[in-house]
Amino acid sequence: MHVRGCESASLSGTHSALQSPFWATFKAQHGWQAHAFRITDEDRVTDLLVLTHRLFGPFSVAYVPFGPDGVAFEQLHELALQLKRLLPRSVFALRLDLPFGAPLRQSYHPFCPCRHSVQPEATIRIDLRDGYPALRASYRMRARRSLRRLEEAGLVIEESRGLGAHFDTFYALYRHTAEREGFLPRSRSYLESLVVSGSDGQVSLISASLAGSMVAAIIVLYGQREAIYLIGASRRLDSLSPSYALQDRAIKVACERNLLWYDLYGVGGPDGRDRHLASLEHFKRSFGGSRVERPATMDLPYRPLLWRLYRFAEGVRMLLIGARRALRRAL
Repeated sequence: MHVRGCESASLSGTHSALQSPFWATFKAQHGWQAHAFRITDEDRVTDLLVLTHRLFGPFSVAYVPFGPDGVAFEQLHELALQLKRLLPRSVFALRLDLPFGAPLRQSYHPFCPCRHSVQPEATIRIDLRDGYPALRASYRMRARRSLRRLEEAGLVIEESRGLGAHFDTFYALYRHTAEREGFLPRSRSYLESLVVSGSDGQVSLISASLAGSMVAAIIVLYGQREAIYLIGASRRLDSLSPSYALQDRAIKVACERNLLWYDLYGVGGPDGRDRHLASLEHFKRSFGGSRVERPATMDLPYRPLLWRLYRFAEGVRMLLIGARRALRRAL
């Protein structure tokens, strides 16, 4: 295996939208530094986006979102050691979120699985190759019934790019949803830059309105082969769930773009992990699709002492977040 640096603009992004030039540019606007690499192994060539972020003092962590593609687990350690040589000397650990479909194992040695994953460990992925009419017909009764009710109620769906006139209303609704569900919301500046950076087609804001008032909205990220549902916000309505209509529209748009799959992005993980996402599976499975799993986020320490200090601080932070989520849901 041979690893060399390359320009982030040359990343193919074919196996994940989070391994694309767009994602590299976007994350660079929010304190991350993008590093792109070309991996050659015999006749196979693939690329990899690695993001580094300074955490304290001169020290930083490296992070790989949904990569590498097509590299066997037995080769990951060799890859990680080559990356250590090519990444900045300030990096004390490499963190990996392997792609969906990467096999689960009994042991990941010498990598150390994290207690909490950065990206979901399981998702519902819809194969789009049969086309939208066939997919719509295959929805489960729960989804079809909800869509009929929404049509009868006069729900209006709009798709916009860039900030547009709906962004302020969307962000207020998003903050309302975060308070209700007990999760930490992304900052306004983060989501603003996401929709602005993707205004030429990589990102869209799809909103649902009743009687002129926004009641739900989602942000969808489009890659070369996939569309990913990233962010959602909604009000609770009696007997109506606008989220069904939003996902239906996003699936239709993904089909119109001739993408291969639509990723509903996040359900409860293997062995009861990601329990806060488990309640979403019933809703997401109503559109069909298949459950796909992957291993937990894992670390390879380059400097073990610094890494242990970081993992301890991270564990304390996650306990506080969990307590905050439980308190909000109890109120």
